[in-house]
Amino acid sequence: MAGTKTTILQAWLPRIGITLALGSALASTWLLLSDCNVWLAVFCTFFGLRYTRFIGHLIGAWSYRPSLVQPDPSFTRHDVTVIVPTVDPAGPVFPECIRSILANGVAQIIVVTAGADLKTKCRQALEALAPEAGETSLVVSAIAKPSKRRQIRHAMSHVSTPITILADEGAFWPSVNFIPSVLAPFENQKVGVVASKKRARRTTPGRWSWLSIVNFIATNYLERHNWELKASNAIDGGVFVVSGRTAVYRTEFLANQALLDHFCNEKFFFGRFGGEDGLGPDDDNFLTRAAIKNGWLIRFQDTEEATVEVTLGEWPRFHSQLLRWARTTFRSNPVMLRNPDFFRRYTWSMFMVYWAGITNFALLWDSALILSLVQALKATPGVPGAWLSLALFLLWIIATKTVKIIPNLYRHPADVALLGFQIAFAYVHSFYKLWALVTFWDCSWSGRKLDGLGGDESQDVEALEVVV
Repeated sequence: MAGTKTTILQAWLPRIGITLALGSALASTWLLLSDCNVWLAVFCTFFGLRYTRFIGHLIGAWSYRPSLVQPDPSFTRHDVTVIVPTVDPAGPVFPECIRSILANGVAQIIVVTAGADLKTKCRQALEALAPEAGETSLVVSAIAKPSKRRQIRHAMSHVSTPITILADEGAFWPSVNFIPSVLAPFENQKVGVVASKKRARRTTPGRWSWLSIVNFIATNYLERHNWELKASNAIDGGVFVVSGRTAVYRTEFLANQALLDHFCNEKFFFGRFGGEDGLGPDDDNFLTRAAIKNGWLIRFQDTEEATVEVTLGEWPRFHSQLLRWARTTFRSNPVMLRNPDFFRRYTWSMFMVYWAGITNFALLWDSALILSLVQALKATPGVPGAWLSLALFLLWIIATKTVKIIPNLYRHPADVALLGFQIAFAYVHSFYKLWALVTFWDCSWSGRKLDGLGGDESQDVEALEVVV
C-alpha cells in the first residue's frame, strides 16, 4: 500500500506543483486585468511561488516510507567495508567514531590519513581499540598530503566487499541494527546510494548562552535537512545531497576508476576554478551528481536505527561551515540543473530543491510578501478584520519555519524558549548566502585546519598496515 502511494505521488506531484505555481500567477493576472487590488495580485503571486514547495514537501514528508529490513537480506554486515578519512586521529572524537563502527561488526575498517606522523598516530589509536575489534579487520594507510578525495580513492583500491560506507571521523553510529537498516534499500537492484539520517548532539537544551544557541541552530540545521531529504525522496526520488558524514554505496558504483579520477580532479565554473589539485570540498555533492548521472537510484533511510549522531555547532567553526555549505550550493546546483535527463526524471527536485536552493533568500521573499500584503490592506480600507489577516500571515510564517524542526523540539522541550533565535537565523542565513554567492570561487575547506599536515611526498606511506 505504501509503495502504491509513493508511485502515485511520483507521477503527479511534480506536475501539480508546477500547475499550482502557474495557477497562482494566472489568478493574479486575472485580478490585475479585472481592475482588482493590484497589490493583492502581487501578494498572491509571491505566496504561490513561495509556498508551493512547502506544501508539496509536506505531502512528500507525510507519504514517505523507509525501506524495511528483510528477513533474508541480500547484504549483511559482513559485506561492508568502512572508509574513514581523517586528519586528526589524536582528537577526542576519533576513538568514539571507530568504537561505534566496531560495535556494528562490519568486515573491515580502512583508516586513511596524510603523512607518516599521522599514520603512526592512527595505528596507535587503532591498536588501543583492537580488543574491541572482534571479527572486524582494522587497516591503516596514508597518502602524502591531506585530501579527503584522494584519501578515499586510495582506500577504494583495497575494498573487496560489495558495499562501501564513507564515514567522517566525527560521525557516531548507533550500535543496534544500524547496518541492517542502511542496507535495506539495496534490495532494489537499481539503488546505488543510501543516505543515512543525521542528528547533531544537543549539548545544553534550553540554556541561554551563545554556545548553546549556536548548537541549537546547528541541530535544527540538520533537522531541516532530514525533512527536505525525506520529502523530495518520497516525491520523485531526488535528494539535494547524500551527506559524506556517513554515506552508503554499492562498491560497483564507487570503485569506477574513471569516476575516481574525475572525483580527484574536479574543477568548476567552466574549469576556471578548483586549484592545481582539483576541488577539495563538495566531495559528497560530486558523488550524488555522479550517481544520478549514471542512472543509480538514491534512497534516504529515515529510521532511528539509521540515525548517525554528529558534533555540530561549535563557534566559530560553524560560521565557516555555513559559508562553505552555501558556496557549495552555488557551485554544485547549477551543474545539476543543466543536465536534461535530470529534468525529465526529477522534475520536482529540479525546481523545488536545486533551483530553490539557489533562489531561496528568506529575507527577500518574506519581506516582499509582508510588504505586498500591507499595501494590499491599505488599498482596501474599511474591510472588517483586514489587519487580522496580517497577524495570521505572520503566524503562518512562524509555523512554516517551525514544522520542520518539531522532532528536535519534541526531544528537547526546553528549546521551545529559544525558537525566536531559530527564526532570526533563517533571515541571517540570507546574508551568508549572499556573501557565498559573491565569493563562490573560494573553495578553501573552511572549518577544517589542513595547513602543515602531511609529509614529504617521497615518503613511502601508501602501504596498507593491518592492525588487526
